[in-house]
Amino acid sequence: METFILFFVVLSNLIQFYFLINMFFYLFISFIGFFILKREKKYENQIYDKRFAILVPAHNERNVIKNLLDSMLYIDYPSELYDIYIICDNCTDNTEDVILRHPLKCNILVLKESTFSNKAKALNIATEKILSSKHYDAFCYFDADSLIHPNFLKAMSVKLNNGAIAIQGQQLPKNVRESLISLIVSSGQFITNYFFQKPKEFLGLSATLHGKGMCFRVDVVKKFKWDESCLTEDLEMQMKLISNDIHINWCENAVVYDEEPVCFSQYIKRSIRWTRGSLDTAKKHALNLFKGFLKTCDLRKFEAFIYCMGVYRLVILTFCGSVMYFTSNMFNIILELYHLIPYDNIFKFFILIFPFFLFPLSILIIGKIDFYIFVGYFMQPIVGFLRIPIFLLGIIRDRKNWGRTEHTSKYTIFDLVTNIANK
Repeated sequence: METFILFFVVLSNLIQFYFLINMFFYLFISFIGFFILKREKKYENQIYDKRFAILVPAHNERNVIKNLLDSMLYIDYPSELYDIYIICDNCTDNTEDVILRHPLKCNILVLKESTFSNKAKALNIATEKILSSKHYDAFCYFDADSLIHPNFLKAMSVKLNNGAIAIQGQQLPKNVRESLISLIVSSGQFITNYFFQKPKEFLGLSATLHGKGMCFRVDVVKKFKWDESCLTEDLEMQMKLISNDIHINWCENAVVYDEEPVCFSQYIKRSIRWTRGSLDTAKKHALNLFKGFLKTCDLRKFEAFIYCMGVYRLVILTFCGSVMYFTSNMFNIILELYHLIPYDNIFKFFILIFPFFLFPLSILIIGKIDFYIFVGYFMQPIVGFLRIPIFLLGIIRDRKNWGRTEHTSKYTIFDLVTNIANK
C-alpha cells in the first residue's frame, strides 16, 4: 500500500513540476506584454504589391454574410491585386441569393457534396480550384460572421514583404455589448491579444491561429492541406506548421472582427466542439512537438507542446489537487513553494492573484478597453464553472457532426470603424 501511495506522490510531483513550468512560462510571456503595450513594430518595406485570394467558407449564413460583404467594399487596397471567393458549402438557405444581390464583385463557388462536408473540406476543394486557374502570392481566410478592417490587406502585404510566410491577424470582438456571455468572452480576447499574442510575436514564438484573419503564402497553401477529420482545423494547422518549422507571425495592424456567442447554449456548443478537436489535435501532434523540442531546443515547439496539452489542464489539476489533499503530510512541490512565501494565508492569496488584476487594468489605463470590458473580465468564473461538463461532453462528442454556431449579430463595420472613406 505504501509503495502504491509513493508512486502516486512521485507521479503527482512530476505533474506539479510540469504545471509550474507551464505557469511560469506563460507568466513570463504575459509580463513581457506590460513592457510592449504601446510598442508598434516598424517595417522597412512598406510596399503594397502582394496579390491575394480571399476565401470565405459559408454554410447557411444569410443572417451575417451581407455585413461581411459590406466590410469588403471598403478594403483599402488596389482592387486588381485581390479576388474574393465565397464558398457556398451545401447551403440550404438563400445565402447565395444574398451574395448575388450584393454590389461587391466576388466569385461564388457552390459546393453540393453528397457526402459529409465541413469547413476544412470546403477550403481544400476551393483551394484546389483556385490554384489551378490563377496565381496569387498569398491566401487570406475569413469566416462568414467576420468583418474586415479596411487596412487588413495592406498590413498583410507589409508583413509578407518583410519575410513572414504564415500570419495571424489581430482578432477583435464585434459584439462586446450584445449579451453577458459575449462580454465575458470578449474581455478574454483583449487579454489574449496584448498579453499572449503580442508578447509571443515580440519573443519570436509562433502565434495562435484563430480560423479567421489568417494569411498564408502560396507555397504554404500548396504544401499543407486542412485536416478534414478535425473539428478544430485551425488549431491542427497551427501545430502542423510549427512541427514543420513554419513560424506563424502575429500582425497587430491586420484586424479582423469576430462574432462572440450571445447565449450560453452557443458558448457551450462551440466549446464542446473545440474540446473534441483539441483532444484530437493533442493526440496527433503533442508527442512529436515535444520530441522536436528535445531534438532542436526550439522554444516554438516547446510552447506549441504546452499550448496543445492545455486541453488536459482540467484533468491534470484535478489529479494533482486530489493527490495533494490526501498526501498533504508528504512532499508536494506546490505546497512547499507556497509555504516559502513569508506571509499569512490572506496575504499569500492576494500576492498570487494580484498579477491577474494588472492585465486588464493596464490596457484600461492606456485606453485599449473601456470600464465595461474591464468589469467583464472579472466575470470569467461564470464560464469557468462550465469547463468540467464541457470537457466531459467533448470527450464523448462525435466527429461527423460539425455542429456550426448559428450567427445572428447585426453589428456592421460602420459600428466598429470610424471615418471609412468611400472607395
